[in-house]
This record gives sequence, C-alpha cells and structure tokens, in this order.
Amino acid sequence: MNYEQEFLKDFEEWVQTQVMVNELAMNESRRVLEEDRDERAADAYIRYESKLDAYQFIQGKFANYKAGKGFHDLPEGLFGEKRY
Repeated sequence: MNYEQEFLKDFEEWVQTQVMVNELAMNESRRVLEEDRDERAADAYIRYESKLDAYQFIQGKFANYKAGKGFHDLPEGLFGEKRY
C-alpha cells in the first residue's frame, strides 16, 4: 500500500471514529437535557450534531471515491432524506 492509500485509509477510519464519538455524545447530551433540563446540554447537543453532520459529509466523499465518482458529485440518496 502506498503512502496516499494508507493516508486515505487512516483518515477514513478516523472519520468513522469521530462519527461514533459524536453520535454517542449527542445522544448523551439529549438524555441530560431531557432529564435535567440543563441548557448547557442543549448547547452541547447542537455542537455535537453540527460536528456529526460535517463528518457524515466527509463519509459521503469517501463513498463517492469508492464508487469512482468525482469529489463534487452528490452522494446517493442525499435529497429527500432527513436525519435527526
């Protein structure tokens, strides 16, 4: 495996880890907000959700790369799909 391939592999794994971490943190922030009504948890939830959106966007770019699509092509199923 050459340098570029290894870099992309490591970067993709890191992005996947960040998605998992931010999903867990977002869910925990939501739980704290619902149980304690702590406004700081609401702010944290928004931050984690924003980060999660960004990392999922990057995952879409990796999916394009693996499918042989261009960087600026939209990932499959982007329109008409809502994630909460």
